[in-house]
Amino acid sequence: MRFLTVVATELVKLRRSRVTWLSFAVYTFMVAVGALFLWMMKNPGTAESVGLLGQKATFAFGGQSLDWSTFLGFIVEMGGVGGLVICSIIAAYVFGREYTEGTAKNLLALPVARSRFVLAKIVVSAIWFTALTLWLIPATYLAGTLAGLRGLTVALLLPAATKLLALAAMSLACAMLVAWVAVESRGYFAPLGFTFFTLMLASVFGHTGWAQWVPWSIVGLYSGAAGPEADPGVGSIAVLAATFLAGTALTIRHELYADNGQ
Repeated sequence: MRFLTVVATELVKLRRSRVTWLSFAVYTFMVAVGALFLWMMKNPGTAESVGLLGQKATFAFGGQSLDWSTFLGFIVEMGGVGGLVICSIIAAYVFGREYTEGTAKNLLALPVARSRFVLAKIVVSAIWFTALTLWLIPATYLAGTLAGLRGLTVALLLPAATKLLALAAMSLACAMLVAWVAVESRGYFAPLGFTFFTLMLASVFGHTGWAQWVPWSIVGLYSGAAGPEADPGVGSIAVLAATFLAGTALTIRHELYADNGQ
């Protein structure tokens, strides 16, 4: 029961935070940009007449059929790379805010097992990112409809939604190392720097034979952002599970041995 109380308290913090609602605004904006590119490709004359240039749209959708399948594929790629960044930011915020706001010493002094705070923050991060991922579904439908797409079917939507949720789980696994960096550095900046470093790693290894063994590259492979989509094998799943467990263990270890003067 005490653990559920900690989770509930963390959720109240999120509800009152502007960052929570800003994350939904960012996801909505990314979907809207994708829909705008699609509309520009479908209506090049109108787009040019109102001063919109289509080079970026051509880069995003060039050579592909302008239908729901293509748009959903774009959203899945966005949910892969973009989701990896957003989930890392969520972890940095949830775990680093206590140090930035000076409340970490109060939490460490409470008569609650410190591991419960870590696990509660993981649960809250998962709830937050899952809600963001689920929000993509109605946002994508609305944006695609406004862009002129018709005929969305369950057969098209269900695989894309399933893949987005799987990518969310992968991103959360990678983000646990960001959580560890946040508590070790006691703030936001180091974990955000670590996030961009991991993106560079994903880019470097994404087109090599090592991609399936690098956690952040695995996300790109499965989403299709690093080339043709590839289902993760047992080895890749094991790497992601090990990353999650390592990040969780390191974060709990830090909190167990941290002094309450932090």
